[in-house]
Amino acid sequence: MNFKQLKLLALCCMVFDHVTRIFPPSEALLPLAAALETAGHLDAALWLLEDVPLLLAYIGRLAAPIFLFCAANGFAHTHDIRAYCRRILLTALLAQLPYTLFDLAEQRLYGLTGNWRGTNLNILFTLFLGLAALWAWERLSAAGRRPLAYLAVAAAALLAHLLHTEGREGYILLIFVFYQTRGLSRPRRALWLLPATALSRWNLIRWAVTAATSTAVANCVLNAFGNYLGALVTLAYNGEKGNAGRRSQWFFYVFYPAHFALLALIGWLRPPF
Repeated sequence: MNFKQLKLLALCCMVFDHVTRIFPPSEALLPLAAALETAGHLDAALWLLEDVPLLLAYIGRLAAPIFLFCAANGFAHTHDIRAYCRRILLTALLAQLPYTLFDLAEQRLYGLTGNWRGTNLNILFTLFLGLAALWAWERLSAAGRRPLAYLAVAAAALLAHLLHTEGREGYILLIFVFYQTRGLSRPRRALWLLPATALSRWNLIRWAVTAATSTAVANCVLNAFGNYLGALVTLAYNGEKGNAGRRSQWFFYVFYPAHFALLALIGWLRPPF
């Protein structure tokens, strides 16, 4: 799988995840579940409404790790890191308003009163901080200042935490691990990514252990194991760029804020569930 194909896969998984927040799968499956219940297949109806949406949610969890990998790989191959970072940051700024409106629309659909101050910064801000961390790492390491290089990565992680970017410090860690392990064999990368993914979701894992409820455990497995599956997908990368011209490149940058704007509009027009 080449770089362009990986990005397209991540894009499709992301769109699926966001669409299902406005159009929940359980809503579409309700008529079929009702028919099964009427026919006396109550267990099948419950499976359709409870288990199938959870399984489908794994599709969306593949997206973030692939995007994080693409950022690390893009850093390793770009000829102009400054321009790369500028594009990411500019898109992040342009996407934040539709991203916030999308988040508020989703909460409204579930009967919640949202507050724009409670919306995280979108994942492109996380990617920007991760790229900045890698840039500092490379420059400081080349100057023989390895302790400062580690501090730069830690500072980016802290900033992601304080700014409430999507994925926060956990995603900064994954970007760093993707970058550092890019030259290893697939089995060794898979081994490195296992503890890295667990650490990136440490707060969620700790909450699941503390709460010890079925809902907490299911949510933990979905977001931790689901992210690890996404990390494993990146092992399919064959090192080729693919047919990625200027139009393809700009498509990804334009699509990200545009799809949030469209889904936010639909979400605000839909009646609450």
